[in-house]
Amino acid sequence: MKGLRKWVWGTTPVYNGFTFEERVRGWQLIMFMIDNGWAGRGATCCISGQTEQLRLHSENYYSWEPHTLNHSIHMALHRRFKEPDQWRRIVDRYAVTGEEWFARLSLVPVDLAGELRARHGPEVADIFSRAPIPEGVAVPFDQIYRGEGM
Repeated sequence: MKGLRKWVWGTTPVYNGFTFEERVRGWQLIMFMIDNGWAGRGATCCISGQTEQLRLHSENYYSWEPHTLNHSIHMALHRRFKEPDQWRRIVDRYAVTGEEWFARLSLVPVDLAGELRARHGPEVADIFSRAPIPEGVAVPFDQIYRGEGM
């Protein structure tokens, strides 16, 4: 069994109310599941259908089900608060009904993490305890990112 990956890049800003630490832990869990064959990595961008330069994106870091996106679409998604016109062009090009997850994204920052904690309690943030990890598999809890020095 493969352990948890270590975050080696810089600090990322809060996104949808999720702290940097929560975002790293969400990434660790997703990659742990993929690395061990318990989850798949999408082969096409779920917005454009492109198959090159794919990245994983999470709107909800308390979930282990990321969206597979082409790199340029992924960057436009994260820049949508400061550069909404670029994001609107992507939505206009690829949305069919307007009800697609990406078409419903807010153009102003939201606190999804706070809403989820208010609705489900603080334990919703403990994603490793809720993840669909096969029975009998021991999560290497000592490798879970907890902040600087980890």
